[in-house]
Amino acid sequence: MEHNTNTHLSPFEQQLERMGQEIERLMPYYPCLREVCHRLQPEARPAALFVGAALFGTLMTRCTYHFYHHAHLARRLNYCVFIIGDPGTGKSFAERLYQVIADPIIKETKKGTNAINNYKRKYSKWEKSGCKGEGPEKPKALIRTHPSRTSNRVFIEDMMNAVDIVDGEEMHLHMLSFDSELDNAINMQGEAWCNKAFLELKAFHNEEDGQFFTSIDTQLCNFDVFWNFIYTGTRLALKHKVNEQNIGTGLATRLACIPMPATHFKMLDFEEYDSSKGTPSLTKEEVTLRKWAERLDKTHGKLPIKALVDCTYEWTKEHMEEAKENDSEADEVMVKRVAYYGINVSVPFIVMRHWDEWQQHGTLSIDETDIDLCRLAMNIQYACQINFFARYWDHYFDIINKPFTPSEKRHTTLMRQRYAILPETFETDDIMMICGVEKRNAEKMIERWLRERFIERIEHGRYRKLFLFLT
Repeated sequence: MEHNTNTHLSPFEQQLERMGQEIERLMPYYPCLREVCHRLQPEARPAALFVGAALFGTLMTRCTYHFYHHAHLARRLNYCVFIIGDPGTGKSFAERLYQVIADPIIKETKKGTNAINNYKRKYSKWEKSGCKGEGPEKPKALIRTHPSRTSNRVFIEDMMNAVDIVDGEEMHLHMLSFDSELDNAINMQGEAWCNKAFLELKAFHNEEDGQFFTSIDTQLCNFDVFWNFIYTGTRLALKHKVNEQNIGTGLATRLACIPMPATHFKMLDFEEYDSSKGTPSLTKEEVTLRKWAERLDKTHGKLPIKALVDCTYEWTKEHMEEAKENDSEADEVMVKRVAYYGINVSVPFIVMRHWDEWQQHGTLSIDETDIDLCRLAMNIQYACQINFFARYWDHYFDIINKPFTPSEKRHTTLMRQRYAILPETFETDDIMMICGVEKRNAEKMIERWLRERFIERIEHGRYRKLFLFLT
């Protein structure tokens, strides 16, 4: 395909555009790939690819696979997706995909919430009536979607209740969260989303967490975290979530943080509404998405994707060698988790492509086209990691690798203030009077400053500052 670069796009947007054109090249091979990208410009298609994959992959929660690291463990399809763009850049596409593709989970959750609300009404009526006994029994409802205004207790209880019997064994199903405003998801107060930071970190590898509280109503338990989430938000919201101060938590490398580029004054297409035809609930593209959503919601079993795992290993090896050649610890840390997204993003579309074979034989004849999709997903993830977080990682490693010298000791604000207000030459009594400290503290300050070469002794009991102030 001939590539005509738009000169008004930034270099990173041009890179996204090329990746969007590669997605277009693959559209004829994969059901739903064209539909999830409907009406989006090429440079916005990577965002649609990741959102669509996260939603379809969550429907495949009953599937497992084996990775090259700790190969004996059964892995799950996990997603932590942020779509980041300025206001008015079209992030709302993600909300519509959520409403259409996640419909099986949303309907399932509605039944569960109706059961809990019915229980609450019965319990309130029983409590007001003054009846004795235990009251109505609370049902173990299946609730898998949650708004941002959800307490930790409710979220954890629902996550522990979301169990299904799959191929004769108990399996925890994924929670799924979507919010169209990332700020809303991180600014909720009290027992809300802002307190779920550790759950967010542990969700990507389904790591263990737990709660042991004194509240009589809170169950003491350990649990593995099964939670996929998709948020859309602005660059400012992202900076509240990931910045120079907290980059070391590792959240950044778990995130698929995909941009919605600027629209560059391009208008939306004008759409006519023909009232004589009524109001269809779904477009033809959405009908296709809904059909496949219902199919994937019933999918279960081990995914035979060794060819994809081999692909991700080779990709990681290539980029790790580049990081080593460049002596870049930042590149090294950003490479390490990219492979998981190569699998997580490509697998739902590959299963749809080989659907008949998967249903009849439980196999997937992965070919070079599937490998191309897997590598494309990794290239997108890595490019976006560099775009959003490379400068933070560079700063992180600059700080922790900086050699220690006495002149670079950390000084408190109070210490700097005391040093600054002293005259050029002084005695112990001057420190006691000017700084308001006792003699023992004044002597300790002199001992430290002499040791660190910030002052010198000019005669017995008298000292001179070597600097105007401490840094």
